[in-house]
Amino acid sequence: MGLNPLPDMELQWESDTFYNNPEISQVFTLTRFKKIMENLHLNDNEMERPRGSPGHDKLYKLRPMITDLNEVFMNEMYDSSRQCMVKFKGRSNLKQYMPKKPIKRGFKIWARCDATTGYMYQFQIYTGKGDSAENEGLGYNVVMSLCQDFPRNTLVAYNFFTSCNLMD
Repeated sequence: MGLNPLPDMELQWESDTFYNNPEISQVFTLTRFKKIMENLHLNDNEMERPRGSPGHDKLYKLRPMITDLNEVFMNEMYDSSRQCMVKFKGRSNLKQYMPKKPIKRGFKIWARCDATTGYMYQFQIYTGKGDSAENEGLGYNVVMSLCQDFPRNTLVAYNFFTSCNLMD
């Protein structure tokens, strides 16, 4: 959890000082933490559309948080579109395998970053092939969806995102 990853989350509350994390264990008990994790919901589960139906969102339960974060992040003059991997070893239908990347398995994230500092200020989690019928290509679609709500700035992109249609 956080900067101190342990094999089991409950070790954060262990009495052994090797495992114990006082910044967490002194704030609330393990029982209270488990109750918060069980009952914390960002979206109404009854409004979620079933898998396979039109408009199903694989990130439905996280969508309000992702939307709020993207609204708060800064907007800079020099944009950069990036593809990032967040390492993940568990099970998920969103997990991707990219053998030529340093992080081979995890969640693929499309990000709009400040080209000079690298700070991310908008992101989308890749959920697999979409239903979009646009023939412009994945790179074009990603950049346009990341930049649709922002003024046209200088865009720095590497070859995956580069296309003639995007330069128009």
